[in-house]
Amino acid sequence: MGTGQTSREVIDDMESLQQPMHGAGGHRRDSAARNAGLFLLLTAAANVVMVYARISADADQSTLLESMRAIAANKGMYSLSGIARLVSGITLIAAAWFLLRTWIIRERFGTPVVPYLFIASGAFTAVSGGCALMLAAAATGGMEAVDATTDAFDYLRWFTGKVGFAAAGLALLAAAQRQWRAGGVIRRIALPSAVVGIVMQLVWVDAATMMHQISGAAFFVWLLVVGAMLMSGRVERHFAYVRYTS
Repeated sequence: MGTGQTSREVIDDMESLQQPMHGAGGHRRDSAARNAGLFLLLTAAANVVMVYARISADADQSTLLESMRAIAANKGMYSLSGIARLVSGITLIAAAWFLLRTWIIRERFGTPVVPYLFIASGAFTAVSGGCALMLAAAATGGMEAVDATTDAFDYLRWFTGKVGFAAAGLALLAAAQRQWRAGGVIRRIALPSAVVGIVMQLVWVDAATMMHQISGAAFFVWLLVVGAMLMSGRVERHFAYVRYTS
């Protein structure tokens, strides 16, 4: 309670927290938070399309030559997978850009490390998607050999894809620390964020194929949950209460 406030004023202030929010700049509910949530949801949707199209293309063969033949036979689906991966990288960058502009980040209730890691993740993911499109363009049905350029694009697609996924996992680990300290409803997702972030680092272990599938699905759910919380204003309401009571 501020100095000189009456009980009625305190009640009015507390009730105002349940209304559409005003951001740090005095605007009604922070549009940056809503847009960040929207782009996280779009990232989740793009990931679904990417996984479905990649599985349908059946391009993960034992050798690059066999993979290129499979890509040639399913060029449409593999191209769709590359486009979806490219789009998911761009939408994740957009989500991070809006996160950096929320009053929650500007006033240090949240850490800017998370959006910066998402920007890095999105950039590497977008490059991986672009490389997949280059492979689709190079694939032909009668391929009998793979040249050095194709081999380089395949390695770059593989490497940037893993770096992008691992960077997103690090973002979840960074978020988990602040989520735990925030308390309330935000604390409930701290432990899942940490667990998913750790499991996502197993992307570098080729033998952990099943864990890759689990971590990918878990990251998809995380994007849905956090994106929905941001869009609904739930995150803002929590931190507005924290700011009011601190």
